[in-house]
Amino acid sequence: MKKNILALIIGFVCASAAFAQNETDALRYSQLFPGGTARFVSMGGSFGALGGDFSALGINPAGLGIFRSSEFTITPSLNYSQIESTYFNTWEEDMKYNVNLGNVGVVFAFPVGSQVEEGGWQFVNIGLGINRHNNFNQRWIAEGYNPYSTKMASILQQANREGSVDHLDPFLTQLAWETWLIGEEDNGGFFTDMLHGVDQRQETNTTGSIREFVLSMAANYNDRLYLGATVGFPSISYEEENIYHEADNLDADPVFNSMTYNNSFKTSGSGYNFKLGAIVRLTNMIRIGGAFHSPTFYELRDRYRASMRSDLNLDYDSYEAKSPEGRFDYELNTPLKAIGSVGLVFGQSGLLNIDYEYIDYTKTRLRSSEYMFSDENRAIRESFTTQHAVRVGGEIRLNPVILRAGYGFYSNPYKSDVNDAERSIISAGFGLREKDYFIDFAYTYSFFAEKYHLYLLDSNDPGDYGLPGVEWHPPVVERDFSASTFRITVGWRF
Repeated sequence: MKKNILALIIGFVCASAAFAQNETDALRYSQLFPGGTARFVSMGGSFGALGGDFSALGINPAGLGIFRSSEFTITPSLNYSQIESTYFNTWEEDMKYNVNLGNVGVVFAFPVGSQVEEGGWQFVNIGLGINRHNNFNQRWIAEGYNPYSTKMASILQQANREGSVDHLDPFLTQLAWETWLIGEEDNGGFFTDMLHGVDQRQETNTTGSIREFVLSMAANYNDRLYLGATVGFPSISYEEENIYHEADNLDADPVFNSMTYNNSFKTSGSGYNFKLGAIVRLTNMIRIGGAFHSPTFYELRDRYRASMRSDLNLDYDSYEAKSPEGRFDYELNTPLKAIGSVGLVFGQSGLLNIDYEYIDYTKTRLRSSEYMFSDENRAIRESFTTQHAVRVGGEIRLNPVILRAGYGFYSNPYKSDVNDAERSIISAGFGLREKDYFIDFAYTYSFFAEKYHLYLLDSNDPGDYGLPGVEWHPPVVERDFSASTFRITVGWRF
């Protein structure tokens, strides 16, 4: 299953004419927005120099060494996402709710020193459990009248590149052939009836997440130095369904009335990574932390299918065709990550933490024994750049209530001339803590904007595909994402 070269050069998040693994998929599964307990997310996921929370194991495993007692946590959550889209000056919106389990984990604390004042190793702790990251549950709609081009023009370009009926893509161009949307010229090549001036609409529904099982160990030396290591086993579940429709509502063409293209795909798989971290308590107030995350080595499988329906003024009003089910196995290596942190602990009054995270997405790689991915990996290098993330979080203790707030900023992972996908996450929450149990509440609001191509059309050589004498306008949807998540964590110490 190979990606056409045009899709690789355009670095926007785009809808390809075929199902394929590309730079968009690589970024989707390489970006990680930390999730987990309510305390953790309400402080913006900023725990690199603090620790003492289960979800911190996925940021800096040395934070496990802060625990002085064993505990169990579980975090149900509710997510609400909304996407506003603008396409040729037409505005639409859609939304989706999702209930999930954000975290379940247990920490076992083992004291190994007799008295703190004697110095030496004080605790060796073990933690294991699951944190849920990257909520993929979204639904969006884009529609508008496009006077400049049609998806049929894009299909025609691809069919002409493929050259003959025997080489048509069974997931797109062959469906157009079987539904009489494209025909073969007497002297070679293909033709279609509708090249510009249609009403277009796409509905997209996605589900899934990235879950990571973590197994960690950390040690506390003299309450001054904390060292930790985590083995992570992330798993990916992602499903996408698209319904694309375009129609000649102005009766501009005597043959073409409408076409509907349905496609869906599912990505699943798992991988592994390693995390090492350290925290140093310089004074009773100041702590510094550092962590290193290895690449994640994923083994993934895609399953995909498509169908097409046409409505034409021919002998039969409509024609339908379906593709076979496609499968493809491949590997994804995400970039390594480095995190530096500074934490301030104000006695029993509160605390503050700042994390800085560095990751270079040009180092992402797709691999397979069946296909070389040379063009895709070149597109990754040309489309992406380094991302800088800053997370700030703190809490104020007003016994028995603890108030928390946080903010995370993730810079644009694309090169500036390709797309702008900066992301911000604002969070707040509160907690009630007793000797043997605690309850924490959190709310997070994330937002970012992104561009999406409904289809690909080579505007450098439009030929008869574009509108003569009119400046080219690509079929780009401007999408504004926002998501709210409510979490509650219940924990017990033992």
